[in-house]
Amino acid sequence: MQSLCPCMHVYCIIGNYGRFRKENGLHRIFDQEMRKFWDDLFDVTDSYTDRWLSSARSCLEQCSGGNEDLTPGTTSADGIHDSITNFQHINVLVTSGSLIPSLVKCLLFRLDDMITYENVYSSWDVGKLQCFSMIKERFSGPNVQFCVIGDGWEECEAAQAMRWPFVKINVEPGGSHRFPGLSLRTLNHYFSIVYGNAVAKEDD
Repeated sequence: MQSLCPCMHVYCIIGNYGRFRKENGLHRIFDQEMRKFWDDLFDVTDSYTDRWLSSARSCLEQCSGGNEDLTPGTTSADGIHDSITNFQHINVLVTSGSLIPSLVKCLLFRLDDMITYENVYSSWDVGKLQCFSMIKERFSGPNVQFCVIGDGWEECEAAQAMRWPFVKINVEPGGSHRFPGLSLRTLNHYFSIVYGNAVAKEDD
């Protein structure tokens, strides 16, 4: 396994899911009628949520800026891919829902190319603190930094226990930290506060 990149950010945001991803999502699996239905469903959901889905994806794209390869590579014994050196930012999803429906949501919400299937964790049985601990162990390294983005008390308390920055998403209209509105500059500000680095300055 190759060494980690100089500084890696991990944001704490199977089977057939991986196959769909490798084939460029469901658009290569569905026929034209089903693709239209799937796209219409996304558009309706995005509109109903005040463009929450598309803006959240845009934020993840900013976080993943400069990454050369999101395609899963060879997996080592500890679950880290040989292609890890291609990552500067890694998006991880920790959900309180069960795993399979959450993977389907990633496909529906068009996040399958932003969050690889092996980076989706379910805290259904073990809780978010345990998931965060597993993520830290998996991505352990001297220059790895973590940031949690969420709207619940459990991930907030878990982030505090891990001493990770926590960005609370406001679900109410007009909130400062919500989608649309949350930017990479804001996230870098939280990184700089907790880790004391110059990431925020570099983003200016």
